Amino acid sequence: MNQSIFLFLLSLLLFPVIGHATNFSSLFAKVDPAVVTLHTYSKSPLSEKVDRGIGTGIVISNKGDILTAAHVVHTSDAVHVEFKDGQRALAKVIGSEPAADLALLRLQKIPDNLISAELGDSDKVAIGNEIFVIGSPYGLHHTLTTGHISAKHSGHDLGKSFLLGDFFQTDAAINQGNSGGPVCNLNGEVIGIVSHIESTSGGNQGIGFAVTSNTARRLMLERSNFWSGLNAISITPDIAKAINFPLEQGVLVQKIADGSAADRLGLREGSVPATIDGQELLLGGDIIVSVAGIPLDSQNSLQAIRGKIDQYKKGQSINIQIYRKGMLAVLNLKKP
Repeated sequence: MNQSIFLFLLSLLLFPVIGHATNFSSLFAKVDPAVVTLHTYSKSPLSEKVDRGIGTGIVISNKGDILTAAHVVHTSDAVHVEFKDGQRALAKVIGSEPAADLALLRLQKIPDNLISAELGDSDKVAIGNEIFVIGSPYGLHHTLTTGHISAKHSGHDLGKSFLLGDFFQTDAAINQGNSGGPVCNLNGEVIGIVSHIESTSGGNQGIGFAVTSNTARRLMLERSNFWSGLNAISITPDIAKAINFPLEQGVLVQKIADGSAADRLGLREGSVPATIDGQELLLGGDIIVSVAGIPLDSQNSLQAIRGKIDQYKKGQSINIQIYRKGMLAVLNLKKP
């Protein structure tokens, strides 16, 4: 036998054949035109300063619907959408669910040649599957990172902030600015929306989390949308004592986004900085005691409230009981 042929056959026996590497270039080219950079603007309640933020979103329809993370836009007064070709457009938040870290935006004006991505079925994703992520880490737009699905979690596994969502864990590099961007399978379908990372350094350590696409479909696309635009903190015994609050439950309003349900309702945000039991907060705002007759006495009450509001018809009045300047009052908001 020819020596070169013998050595070739021997190499096949001694060393396994390495499979072809995934062609992420073509996958990136397919999905990236639907990825957008989100620039957010929020007025500071303590000054004339405007706080600016950055995140990522993914266009999912030719109507201009964009999925992103709730924490990117939930209390923003304005959101500008930047496309890869440099075009910009204003977007309105039409739905936000902080308990799953999901939000849905709608473009105020549809740009030329709008391209959308396809939502995949996250139930078909297995641990170990290859995935890729596109986003704007630290403002570096349209950055590709790759990795695998490391685990699956229910929101309950991740703590009380995410009770309504299911999440993928991934080792793909995720950093500040990736939030709201797509996690995609090898068909170029969106199977997750980047949420957050676990990190001791503030940067990527290979433990990132994304809300599953089926959670996004269920909460943002298959039920009525609602955007409270409200940032509030639960009243603790120390806070209640410091502000002379006589009740046992409620949430203290901190920030309200322009144009949100909380803004239309006429709620008042906090304006006096204070530190109570090591927690920095703003005093002077309204305290929400109950919504739709359900007391705000636990994290689970938020789920009960959302479930009840989902049953309301469009235009039906939602009663919100508040505590303002030492007195109880009731405000009414019509379901959009």
